[in-house]
Amino acid sequence: MQRLLVPSRSSGVRLLGPSWRAARDKILSMVHEDYQLITIIGRAGAGKTTLLLSLEGVVDGVFMYADMTETRDRDLSAIVYTVFTDNVRKIQEIQERLRRIGVKGLLRAFAKAGIDEVLESAKLRPMETLKLLNDAVGLLGMSPLVIGIDEGLLSQDDSRAMDFINAIHALRNNMQALPLTRIVITLLPDVVNLISKVDTPLFDILRLGAITLPDYVTREDLKEVIQEYGLSETEMGKIEALGPLTMRQLICLMNTKMDIIKCGIDTAGEISIE
Repeated sequence: MQRLLVPSRSSGVRLLGPSWRAARDKILSMVHEDYQLITIIGRAGAGKTTLLLSLEGVVDGVFMYADMTETRDRDLSAIVYTVFTDNVRKIQEIQERLRRIGVKGLLRAFAKAGIDEVLESAKLRPMETLKLLNDAVGLLGMSPLVIGIDEGLLSQDDSRAMDFINAIHALRNNMQALPLTRIVITLLPDVVNLISKVDTPLFDILRLGAITLPDYVTREDLKEVIQEYGLSETEMGKIEALGPLTMRQLICLMNTKMDIIKCGIDTAGEISIE
């Protein structure tokens, strides 16, 4: 359902709503200030995925988006493998640039490796392979390397919770070896709550670079979305009458011409847009 309600990665993302652009500005500021572990916290439908995707083309350096929603495992190997798998074209472009400048040593081997070899390395030697990517980006003058890890866990009850937490802890412990890399992770509030209980040191680090999205759109956010989709003030009033809406619900309403059932909105009345 989520992937049906967010923009296609290939089509680019326009971030609507001043509240969400303020959140993105904060992320960009943290990237520039060398925060290496940044978290986007928000309830389901708050717009975490859209916010993360909107960094493409806006953040300096190289941005790589990893969609973990369909990935079976949540350990470090699975996360790094997904980063490389979801960004094969960018990896190949970096390899080509390395070959053109004639690098030596480990980066030379990385540049010459076939993509299947690189993916296998990401799976079997995740931190070593991620460090090679970090070093390549630096050598090519393309830094920073910003990696967005989307929807690591669906809830704290997920059986893979400890694997995921251990993976994030491993990344945090190795960030000194990845000085040009910034990790941006989307998290649900209950997952953050679980981390606070089982891994206090990691929780203390995460909250230093945490951005919490609003649960619901404000009137200013709503007005901008309405204007973007060409609706009237009257239609805006109808939407406001539905009560508090998440950003996902609002965008769904725009795209489905107010299909409240499809957008998961519970209301006794029927509202339509002519």
